[in-house]
Amino acid sequence: MNLISTRPCRICGATGNPVVASETPCALWGDRPWMPEGHYTNIGCRNCGAHYVDSDVTEAYLNELQATHIPENENRTTYLKTEARDKIRTAELAENWAMITRVRKPRPGEKLLDYGSAWGAFGSITKQSGIVPNGIELQATGAAFSRRLWGEQSTVHQGPIETAPFADNTFAYVTSFETLEHVFDPIRILSKMKSLVTQDGVVAISMPSAHYFAFKYWVYRKQPFAEWMLRKLPGSMEDRVLCHNHMITPSLKSAKLMMKKAGLKVIYAAPYCSGLSGGRVGQILRMTGKVLWILSFKTVAFAPSIFLVAVKDPS
Repeated sequence: MNLISTRPCRICGATGNPVVASETPCALWGDRPWMPEGHYTNIGCRNCGAHYVDSDVTEAYLNELQATHIPENENRTTYLKTEARDKIRTAELAENWAMITRVRKPRPGEKLLDYGSAWGAFGSITKQSGIVPNGIELQATGAAFSRRLWGEQSTVHQGPIETAPFADNTFAYVTSFETLEHVFDPIRILSKMKSLVTQDGVVAISMPSAHYFAFKYWVYRKQPFAEWMLRKLPGSMEDRVLCHNHMITPSLKSAKLMMKKAGLKVIYAAPYCSGLSGGRVGQILRMTGKVLWILSFKTVAFAPSIFLVAVKDPS
């Protein structure tokens, strides 16, 4: 695929970037496609390494789409649709909190804001450390469940971050895990998150890794044994390799640039979310990722996601 897009990178602004992956038809949320064009196409930035969608999708379209009521979600009580997968996700979130608390020790009564709080699993983990969780969630069902789960001390706003009823400099911890890739302008969201965190607080995020998804696409679509791999190791994919609701899939370089443009300074970064599922193959990939992380002097995040912790940039 040698097509060159005229669409500039949404992180660094570079132009003349190649189309690196495409799948048709685009996955649906309810009865509407994530990309209004009906296909999912990724551009790879030659400058910062981010992958971003070749689409005219807008923030308004995404907000409306993600707030759409899905009947099958009505009685859900977990982040994911099966108990087994939810246990894995909860283990990942517990690992997140452990990484955050190594950077900044929690004090009882401090407040957390979780952007994209879903069904409240992360907030429940932080409550065990005496933290008061709060959330922002577009899905009404998830927001309502989190309110009941966390109790009266907590506020869960159902809607965009701009309309949330929270004052600046309120939260010791502001987090967003596997959420910013779904928004049109993650830098704008991060800027708002910066305003909400206290001066001595931290902002922690995780997002899918461009290095990992580029490799995954090559394995399942481009290399000579791709069809065999897709049959033998399909994972949870449904006739697609890419995640069609990802607007941005950053490299470590572009993720740090996003933070910098939002006025945040990264103080911790690591590959993340690997090996907790996938059995022996997952364990091998986790070890491979650790080796590449060391050999690349912490520049290649070969894991499903990148984890970053940042503080307000004093400069």
